[in-house]
Amino acid sequence: MIYTVTFNPAIDCVMRASELRFGHVNRADRQEIYFGGKGVNVSEVLAQLGRASTAWGFTAGFTGAALEAALRADGIATDFVRLPAGSTRINMKLGIASEEGGPLEETALNARGPEVDAASLAAFYDKLPHVGAGDIVILSGALPVGMPSDAYARIMEALAPTGARVVVDATGETLRSVLPYSPFLVKPNDEELAALASCDPGDEAALQNAALDLAAHGARNVLVSRGGKGSFLLDETGALRQAPGISGTLVNSVGAGDSMVAGFVAGYLASCEAGEADPFDEAFKLAQAAGSATAFAPGLASTSEIRALRAQLS
Repeated sequence: MIYTVTFNPAIDCVMRASELRFGHVNRADRQEIYFGGKGVNVSEVLAQLGRASTAWGFTAGFTGAALEAALRADGIATDFVRLPAGSTRINMKLGIASEEGGPLEETALNARGPEVDAASLAAFYDKLPHVGAGDIVILSGALPVGMPSDAYARIMEALAPTGARVVVDATGETLRSVLPYSPFLVKPNDEELAALASCDPGDEAALQNAALDLAAHGARNVLVSRGGKGSFLLDETGALRQAPGISGTLVNSVGAGDSMVAGFVAGYLASCEAGEADPFDEAFKLAQAAGSATAFAPGLASTSEIRALRAQLS
């Protein structure tokens, strides 16, 4: 089983326009609505890659009910804890073409989200003992209001006896706090890793040293995304794999990192099931393809878009 955890899911309203003038009424050329949040995005892309998952986390209000219904319509199992007050957040994403044919400039305005009360948090923790050995639990994103700062570490501590493999896509002290529990995979981007290590995000050698430090403190695999500069993977064998960015036009970067996580998990599982000696080769390549395919698409990438880019990688 694969479980994705999104403590603060969202409905993303993406607006695209040729210009934006503050203090005036602006007209969007296009509008799209996406149901997501980091773990939800992972579940959606896993489904495109033929992998079933169950989406966990918290939802609230009519927006939360709509999000759950949308996921079920996509064939994704849901087992969210419903909060007694508030509403699942709505985020605004603005895409502005800087000039005719020029690059897209993206601006996001993310809502805060509902508060998680103690009873709801306890209800979530009650799910953890049901996770089995070999299952994968994916923890993604920032913690909402009401969640203790060490929530990820507490979850990993609770999961330790189950034998589950835990993936963590988080930043700062949240990421640092889970390292003693040996997460199966951590996935910072270059800026997040640079902030953690107090180095320049453009300094590739410093970033690689920072990844080595994460591994030395417990992370089994470290996948670092670098946008147009590509990505690299430090796997649990100690091998460092590097890849340049895949050529394409950025359309919407929302969900690209989540797609990388989904690609890595799907590629790793497929390689293990096929008895491949090196499961990290396919895991890394499918992560690259999935992340880039989403960056080049208006929403999360489809199966065909991911497979087309995967075919380009030797």
